[in-house]
Amino acid sequence: LYDRPPSVLKPWNKGRVALLGDAIHAMMPNLGQGGCQALEDALVISEQLTSLSSRGEIEGALQGYRNRRLTRSAAVQGLSRFASDIIIRGFDTPAKLGFSGGKLVAENLNYAGVVTRLLQPILPVFFAVQFAFLYDGWENKFSLKQLQIGLSIFAFGSLFLIAFAATAGSEVAFAGAFAESILGAEALEGLSVWATEQSAAIQEVLNSLGGGPPGL
Repeated sequence: LYDRPPSVLKPWNKGRVALLGDAIHAMMPNLGQGGCQALEDALVISEQLTSLSSRGEIEGALQGYRNRRLTRSAAVQGLSRFASDIIIRGFDTPAKLGFSGGKLVAENLNYAGVVTRLLQPILPVFFAVQFAFLYDGWENKFSLKQLQIGLSIFAFGSLFLIAFAATAGSEVAFAGAFAESILGAEALEGLSVWATEQSAAIQEVLNSLGGGPPGL
């Protein structure tokens, strides 16, 4: 699966020919938004063209289509990438600590499991905002309110990127790329191995405290 960065600095049309859908803003399929965004493109193009009085206005109308669609399509591209790389690859079964049969048991006590557990109360809020952005009343017109919503989603998503950079892979998040550039790829890999070893050691200690066998 492939996507690409938003075409912020590139034109979407040349003369009377314009691109739409995956041809101009390909995105990952995890939110099911590829076809939806193509339909929104078509609607905006229709609105732009039906208001014209002469063919000489077509090129300008198509540029207006690009201006109206750029912010939203770029945001949906980012959300789709976030869903693909962080939700699918970064999240894990939440860590659990408890007693079973009189023994202390730890389940999935690793970095991803712990962070997933900590973020569980926040995730419903983020998903509610995300789905409202995707499906509720976006007019494809610039406004400060819509810009605020987009920036809020970006800021909250950035926290997830930072939290899960180590588990989702440095190639899929700017935070991971930053860490790799500072520490180096070998150091980052070594840190990940160390974290895995520590979680396994903690599991063994907890199992011994609970009286269970080391392999429990």
